[in-house]
Amino acid sequence: MGHLNYSWNIMGTPSACISEPNGTVEGSFDQRFEALISIGECISDDELTLLLKKKTVPICYVWCDPSPWMQLTQAMSMTINVNKMVKAGFKVKILMADWFAQMNPRFGGSISKMQTIGWYNIEMWKASGMDLDGVEFVQLSDEIGRHADQYWPVAMDIARQSNLSEIKKCFDFHASKDIRGCGTMDPCMMRESTPAEILFPCLQSAVMLFPEVDIWLLGMDQHGANMLAREYCNLMQSKNTPIALFHYMAPDLLPDPEWEEWENVRWSIFMEDDEEDVSRKIENALCPEKFTEGNPCSEYIKYIILPWFGKFEVLRKEENGGNIIFLSMEEFIADYESGALHPADVKHALVKAVNMLLQVVRDRFRSNAEPIKLAKAIEIQLESTSCRYGTNISQRDA
Repeated sequence: MGHLNYSWNIMGTPSACISEPNGTVEGSFDQRFEALISIGECISDDELTLLLKKKTVPICYVWCDPSPWMQLTQAMSMTINVNKMVKAGFKVKILMADWFAQMNPRFGGSISKMQTIGWYNIEMWKASGMDLDGVEFVQLSDEIGRHADQYWPVAMDIARQSNLSEIKKCFDFHASKDIRGCGTMDPCMMRESTPAEILFPCLQSAVMLFPEVDIWLLGMDQHGANMLAREYCNLMQSKNTPIALFHYMAPDLLPDPEWEEWENVRWSIFMEDDEEDVSRKIENALCPEKFTEGNPCSEYIKYIILPWFGKFEVLRKEENGGNIIFLSMEEFIADYESGALHPADVKHALVKAVNMLLQVVRDRFRSNAEPIKLAKAIEIQLESTSCRYGTNISQRDA
């Protein structure tokens, strides 16, 4: 029982260019609650309600696995959701999981390299419009290093108390995350798990028990680790179970991929893609006529384009119905599922919208010295790293 009473302070060291949030809360309780629910799923709405009533400025930690290949949905979903949290009055800290990322042999394996990748990701968020005045970035390696005597006993106790089959459920999905161009089918899932992969959920669950955190913003691939932490709290009869929001994760652009094609970069749109890449990927994407459920193009519109631009504009010839602007997903669904809107017109409009969004990022990475420097450092780093699967991971063939 005493294991849950550790009380280290994980405030971290703010980035030099990032100021503390002013603590201003915008909107009523109902407005703040609706803003949070719009981000994603919560295991218990009652826990979320109690948190909002209990604390005026709750602390939200956002988990980030540094990746040299940031997907559009990863970057923009993070930006949109973090901005919502800041506007709702949360103090947001993005936890750069550099210490865990070094387990990935594809990225090079050292903390310094992981932190370089992390700063590259931060530049992407800057370019994509994240409200950095309300955000602090924290390196996980710093926090574990400062508080190792409290962290490790909890991590080891979770490992002792947990069932191996439940642990394995946590990392099946995680193994496929943040690999250049791969979907949910990955060769990692076709082999025996490594000791590091088995230990990972326990280590991550211990992080989720950091006492300073009021709520976590996580991807669905961290759902298992969060549940592991909650089950541990139940076992130890602790009421301080980690609250979490699980944000949306984009579907693959291609239908039913074979796992042998896991390096196919057509799976997704990346922040580094040029106009031709975006056009080619969307033109080849799955977009079944009259169906929006499970439709990747529809999902991009719902979770990226409409939240960011506030509209989705489709340009058509007069004989095809003329131009139309959708202000809500309900409007789009009604027209698309009725057949009034053709997949080809949707794809052309989506290409234009995505390229408009990415142009700001391209301009920053072409004209600003710091992102250019980081991009070059990562390119050299990846070229020097041999891929476990015998491929060149810095390759960008589409």
